[in-house]
Amino acid sequence: MGFIEDIIGIFVNPIKGYTIPESTLIVIGAAVLLSLMTTGANRFLVDYKKVAKNRREFMAWQQAVKKARKEGDEKQLDKLMKRQAAVMKMSSRATLEQMKTTAITFIPLLLVYNVLITAFPTGVAVAFSPIMFPYAGTTSTGAASFLSVVYWYFLASFAISIPLSRLFGVQTFSLTPTSVTR
Repeated sequence: MGFIEDIIGIFVNPIKGYTIPESTLIVIGAAVLLSLMTTGANRFLVDYKKVAKNRREFMAWQQAVKKARKEGDEKQLDKLMKRQAAVMKMSSRATLEQMKTTAITFIPLLLVYNVLITAFPTGVAVAFSPIMFPYAGTTSTGAASFLSVVYWYFLASFAISIPLSRLFGVQTFSLTPTSVTR
C-alpha cells in the first residue's frame, strides 16, 4: 500500500462496518468538519468587501453597456468599451480572491471523501430518506429510499454549508450590483 492508502486506512478502519444511524451521523460529522474548515478558511483568507465592491462595479458597468446598446448611444458605448479591459481585470481579481482557499480546502475534501467512499461503498446504505430520489438509493421500498454515501454527503454538505456561510458572514456571490455580501 502507498502513503495515501495508509493514511486513509487509519481513518477507515474505525468507521468501517457501521450501519444506519451511525453511518448517517458519521457522514454528517464529516460534512460539518469540512464545511467548518472551508467556511473558516474563506472567512479569514478572502477579502469579501473587496470582492463585493469589484462585483458591484462590474455589474454596474455591464448594465451601463446594456443600456447604451439598447439606446444606440455609440459615444457612451465607446467610452464604456475603453474601460472593458480594466473592468475585466478587476472581475478576474475578484474571482481569484475567492479561489485562494481552493487549494487549502480541496485536498482535505478529497481525503475525507475517499475515506467515506472506502468505508461505505456506493452499494451500502448510509441514510434513510422518506422521499424517493431517483437513482440515489441502494434499495427502495414504496415511496422511500436508502441513500448511498455519495447522495447523503451531497445533501448533508449543502444543508450544513449554507447556514454556516451565513453564520460566518461568507457569501459566495450576489447577482445584484447593489447588494453587499458582508
